[in-house]
Amino acid sequence: MYNSGLVLEGGGNRGIFTSGVLDCFIENGISFPYVIGVSMGSCNAASYLGKNIRRQHDFIIDYTNDKRYMGFSAYRKTGEFMNMGWLFGELSYDMIPLNHDNFENCGSVLCAVLTNAQTGKAEYFYPDNLRERGCPILRASCSMPLVTKGVDIGGIRYYDGGVADSIPLKKAFEDGCKKPVVILTQDETFVKQPVKAAKVMKRLYKKYPLLADTLINRHTIYNEQRKFVEEEEKKGSIFVIRPEKPLNCTSMERNVLKLESIYQLGYLQGQKSLENLKAFLTE
Repeated sequence: MYNSGLVLEGGGNRGIFTSGVLDCFIENGISFPYVIGVSMGSCNAASYLGKNIRRQHDFIIDYTNDKRYMGFSAYRKTGEFMNMGWLFGELSYDMIPLNHDNFENCGSVLCAVLTNAQTGKAEYFYPDNLRERGCPILRASCSMPLVTKGVDIGGIRYYDGGVADSIPLKKAFEDGCKKPVVILTQDETFVKQPVKAAKVMKRLYKKYPLLADTLINRHTIYNEQRKFVEEEEKKGSIFVIRPEKPLNCTSMERNVLKLESIYQLGYLQGQKSLENLKAFLTE
């Protein structure tokens, strides 16, 4: 049983909003015994537990336009539009390393969400250290279909956890989290729309038909999860931090001025939430 916890949505580069919130938490000594993250949310979680202030900020702001990060240059070299080998290799271990000692001694549990390509369902991993170069669990959690090849773990192909469980609030409750704090990267007006290329999805992932089905139905799953968050928020059982207005930012946004402003919005949103958050956690 955990007396509180964090639930972190993904969103690719839009997750820099969450990075700002979490950096504010670190600076103000706000900690949680349980953190569950999806996709970019899992990376934000690791840096938060490692107390690496601005680590995720620097990944995105300093390198999102680097040819080694993503783009056709990366695709020609690796077969992936996002160069996941470099992201979870040289960049994450040599250039902007995690504070592994802090992470391993933080006393908190990290849960990372992945999507099993064979079943199309979410699976949950609880790494107690992230020292293995390549970081397969977080890499898999962030491996968006179409722009990456996914990651094999134990002979099973995994993709981005956000495909099957974008906002894992129910999992947090199942794991015994009593007072979840949910950080979203979309404002309260957002409604996910159906994919426009269902036939293409089925053709591209004919080897993984259940994954294709989940991708096609993702808007329904996501919107139902949003509804569940809203219901629990009204009950007062959770605390939600979200952008106050649409960020107008895609998962692969490369405008660093926009991304920097979103980070600052997240940081300010964290500051504005501190008093009410502390009251929620102590009541």
